[in-house]
Amino acid sequence: MSGTLRKSSIFPSAASLLLAALAAGCLYGFSGGGGLPSDIHSIYVPPVDNSTSRFELTQQLTQGLMDAVRGRLGAQPGSQDNADAIIRTNITNYSDQAVSLQGQQSVGAKVFQRRVTISASVQIVDLHKNRTIWSSTVSGTGEYAPDQESDQQAIKLALDNLIQKVIDGAQSQW
Repeated sequence: MSGTLRKSSIFPSAASLLLAALAAGCLYGFSGGGGLPSDIHSIYVPPVDNSTSRFELTQQLTQGLMDAVRGRLGAQPGSQDNADAIIRTNITNYSDQAVSLQGQQSVGAKVFQRRVTISASVQIVDLHKNRTIWSSTVSGTGEYAPDQESDQQAIKLALDNLIQKVIDGAQSQW
């Protein structure tokens, strides 16, 4: 009987410690790290510059960044004249390379998998303090099977990955 009492008295203590640890983690997650500085409520996202020949990426990345500002950073899109911060972006590289292929006589090679990589230089500037908050070159990738899919699915995935890296990098700074 004493063994049963001992186990049952340990269980509430262990459960209490676990709940306390989880609660502390949740409180920390909401009160520290991540998010924007308290004085940044609106962000201007100008059209992305594009140094590649894939001009359709300009609109896709610009729209994706605007959606991310609203949905993931919790800020409002702002105009150039009244925003608290600006995200300047330049697409610096686009590549679509075979990553899985098999040599075939008289044809050369059969490509089974291709990888799209999109790179961009990004700078986030606090317009009130006139200082760079975050600056980096980021890349996103996406893969597709050319016999079954178009490169558009891979481009969307690569842009989503790139945008997530911008959001992660921006949030890591404060």
